[in-house]
Amino acid sequence: MNMQSPGITQTLLMSLALFASAAEASDDRLLSEADFFVDIPEVTSATRMPQKLSEAPASMTVIDREVIEASGFQTIPDLMRLVPGFQTYTLNSDTPATSYHGAAGEYPNQLEVMIDGRSVYLPLLSTVRWETLGISIHDVERIEVVRGSNVPTQGSNAFLGSINIVTREPTATSGLDLTTLYGSDNTRNGHLSFADSNGLISYRISANHEQSDGNDHYSNFYTGDWFAEDGSDGKWQDEQSRNYLNLSTTWTPDLVNSLWFQAGIDRGTSRMGALDTEDAHFADRDHESAFASARYNHLYSDTGMVQLKASLNRLSLETPKANAAEVLTELGVPGPANCTASGLSASARSICTARLQAAQSLIDLNDYHLVEENGKTHTGDIELQISDKRENLAVAGGIGYRHMAAKSAVLLQNGQVHEDRSRLFANADWDFTPRWQLSSGVMYEYSSEASEAFSYRNALIFTPRQGSSLRLGYSSSERLPSLLERYGEATLYLGGDEYDHIRTPTPDLEPEEISSWELGYYQTLPGQRSYLDLRIFREELNNVVDSFLLYADEEDGRVFTSRNTASWINEGAEAQLRFELTPQVWTLLSYAYINTKHSNWRTGEDKVYEGKRFFNVSSNISPEHTASLMLNWSPDPTLDLTLSHYYMSGVRWIDSVELPGYNRTDLRVAKRWQVSRETELEAAVIMQNAFEPDYQDFYELNEFDRRTFLQFSIRHD
Repeated sequence: MNMQSPGITQTLLMSLALFASAAEASDDRLLSEADFFVDIPEVTSATRMPQKLSEAPASMTVIDREVIEASGFQTIPDLMRLVPGFQTYTLNSDTPATSYHGAAGEYPNQLEVMIDGRSVYLPLLSTVRWETLGISIHDVERIEVVRGSNVPTQGSNAFLGSINIVTREPTATSGLDLTTLYGSDNTRNGHLSFADSNGLISYRISANHEQSDGNDHYSNFYTGDWFAEDGSDGKWQDEQSRNYLNLSTTWTPDLVNSLWFQAGIDRGTSRMGALDTEDAHFADRDHESAFASARYNHLYSDTGMVQLKASLNRLSLETPKANAAEVLTELGVPGPANCTASGLSASARSICTARLQAAQSLIDLNDYHLVEENGKTHTGDIELQISDKRENLAVAGGIGYRHMAAKSAVLLQNGQVHEDRSRLFANADWDFTPRWQLSSGVMYEYSSEASEAFSYRNALIFTPRQGSSLRLGYSSSERLPSLLERYGEATLYLGGDEYDHIRTPTPDLEPEEISSWELGYYQTLPGQRSYLDLRIFREELNNVVDSFLLYADEEDGRVFTSRNTASWINEGAEAQLRFELTPQVWTLLSYAYINTKHSNWRTGEDKVYEGKRFFNVSSNISPEHTASLMLNWSPDPTLDLTLSHYYMSGVRWIDSVELPGYNRTDLRVAKRWQVSRETELEAAVIMQNAFEPDYQDFYELNEFDRRTFLQFSIRHD
């Protein structure tokens, strides 16, 4: 698939528009009244109120259980490849990340990610670590993705968009479900869940184990003088393992009250190492996370509801301290691996011993770690919301409070930092005529750091008929800086004196700003869950937080900090088409064109060495073209065949180098057997990147090769 031709965007959008026009023009022949009353998915993530996709004030994508199973994916971020404008990449073999409209780095920080409405954004790292969330792809019922700033509904973290992962309801599932998967990189996964109802109480328990040896890598770092004694050849693998357990319960004592509760723990180890250099160091990072979330709903009328919800997230990340050999190698100090080796002079032994002692002193004094993901963080949140609908007006509003704290001897050396945020929000949908609707949302946030953010969104929606809508929207939003961005602090001391000031805090950072226009079109099509979704957008981002170099009178001549210096403009178009070709065949197509224009913003003071004073990257910091195509065929009820293709054009990620575009084709073949009325077996073969060559994934030395997996499932009701 070659997406580089200049007219590809116009051609595709015109084709889709003509397709939609033809569908409307042939209304009498192709579309009956029943076609427009097909099950249009209902969503809540855009306004906090249940509404059909055709009535939402923002472009949205819903990934349902059918698509999740057909994809053959093993991680939730991989599913974002199916969403227009999203990019998914891995930092190591098993450390995924996802961004919207590119311009992202190792820690993408402008997306809100929620699980059943509970934010899982980490104040310690200013991002989401997907492998610590306590759920897997088997626990997901659907994913609601808001494409575009959703701050007026979900707060600061939803600066560019939001992802709400809706887990499988205890009331909607029953019985035992066991899935195992084996394959490339010595992957060994197992998932077990059980759901049941006991009168007024329903529950679902889920347990999971994942293990992989990862990819083979090489580092010159571990072949130097100080490692010769160990016989190290520099080879390493980014292996990973994790286990989790979670519980979901629902209690419905009567028709107007319900209580939902969810809790879980997740423990695991990932081998971390930067793959942007052949001299990378690596270490095992252990994680231990726990969460609890509760939601109480009370229907006070036929149309009105009061909702009270609270949640708590905790995460601990641990990496080992560096050893003396690693520190001396990093500093470029030559020396023998063994200070007592025969043939060394007394003077050489003395120098060798002194160097090891000095390195160990630096480690002990500074709690020095080569891999920085080390520390503890917790977030507590409580929110009260009231929603109601009167004739042609639907409203939802409320108040919320969030407490965030983080502690890290590596990233936050001034001690534990914390922040309290209060928020007021409101959304209203007004049907001022049978075909015209005005949707408005507003969010005000106040931070204990003496800063505030105000965001709003307005959308005018024209509905010529059921299942068809044209939308013009504008939003202006602000994002409050994270704890790490404000208070990141790192200094090395040696012998009681400052040796290297690495990072200094910037507590007075200002909010980031985004203003965006969009024109959207949504049309249901004949067939089950068939639709066309088009979007044209323009986003202007200002005051974006970026790393900034201050001049320092020391050996490396600089100190890192954060500044509101970055800005860019995104213009482009997105398209998504899901269509049922026959009762046995359906397809899902997505495409995005993004043109990112950025200024060469300041990244350092005048005295900082040349080449580090401006962000002067001339290549694309967002992939200009991304596309995906999924084709699913079920020739009979027991056989399921899926072909998926993914394309992304070349990009220069913020924390990486310019990488070429890639094509990737995945295959899945699944066969089911109905053993009895209650028991079903399934076997599936999954091949990722089946036909294409290896491609570079985020880092130049991180290659994604062909991978094959065999999956077995048993379901017993």
